Amino acid sequence: MPAPEALVVGGGIVGAACGRALAHRGVTVTIVEAGPKAGAATQAAAGMLAPFAEALPEDPLLSFSVRARDFYRELAPQLKDETGIDIGLWTEGILQVAFSEEEVTAAKGRIAWQRQSGFMADWLTPDDLRERAPGIAPGALGAELAQEDGALEPVPLRDALLDSAESRGAELVRGERVEEILIEDGVVSGVRTTATRLECGALVLAAGCWSGRIQGLPRPVSVEPIRGQMAALDWPPGAPRIIAYGGGGYVVFRGGEALAGSTMEHVGFDPSVTSEGVNGILDVARGLFPGLSESAVRRTWAGLRPGTPDGRPMLGPDPEVPNLWYATGHGRNGILLAGITGEVLAQLFMGDEIEYDLQPLDPGRFWTG
Repeated sequence: MPAPEALVVGGGIVGAACGRALAHRGVTVTIVEAGPKAGAATQAAAGMLAPFAEALPEDPLLSFSVRARDFYRELAPQLKDETGIDIGLWTEGILQVAFSEEEVTAAKGRIAWQRQSGFMADWLTPDDLRERAPGIAPGALGAELAQEDGALEPVPLRDALLDSAESRGAELVRGERVEEILIEDGVVSGVRTTATRLECGALVLAAGCWSGRIQGLPRPVSVEPIRGQMAALDWPPGAPRIIAYGGGGYVVFRGGEALAGSTMEHVGFDPSVTSEGVNGILDVARGLFPGLSESAVRRTWAGLRPGTPDGRPMLGPDPEVPNLWYATGHGRNGILLAGITGEVLAQLFMGDEIEYDLQPLDPGRFWTG
């Protein structure tokens, strides 16, 4: 069998999105997926589409992130038609709840600049908030509502992306881990996996927080794991579904459960759950949504997010190896940015014109002056 034009290292949500987008453009693709990993980010994620959760006016990725959110309105029905898989897209808004006058002032300031920038945001008074989300703590002084934000289900999204890619001819190699990238005469010629050697015309590195551990890279890749612990509880009977931030954490309704999260811990490749971490997020979640105080904890887990030194992903070509591409380091925004990452990577690969300023994502920013 001839070598594929592109080999994607990583079958998580970003690698799956890249593989699909390339395959849909007629590129021959092989996606190498190592199989289940403890701490893998896709299956651990809450699935929020929240570009405004931590955004600042000067954020160079804000418009890109908003477009990434809106892209799922186009992608979800396409995937349903192609694969029959419903990715659970939910776009009913996200609340940022204020519990102090300082938080009220900050929220109203965010709403002002967001509106001035052409984005939709509203302030909910305490009465408005109680009507929309009656389960929120009675001490809340109001909330910012990002009306068009929402969530989806990460695992069905990944599965749908992979199925869609395979339907367009992509080959999925499961259960093999890429151990080394092979570079000959200044270009990638293939990879060495735990089972064999695979040739390729180009390589897309989309292995999440494990990206920098692969041998043979032309230079160190600064993508490090950031642990996020989470818990799932029973959703209070009769309570309307919501997504809300507040008190340093969040609560997400999904599949009849309340997902509570999350920590930000630099502990290396340790996906374990700690009593301190879980108790902390449960305290925050129950303070935000008191009805959870009577809810049983169904399970706890942790995911390893791929973080970079400046908190922005690496998306684009290597500065020296012409057929090496990066799609990694998405941190807390992997679900939000996955779909658009695949599209942009495929556009770059095909030499198409790009409508976004990708300089903030240029992988070479870490290696060139």
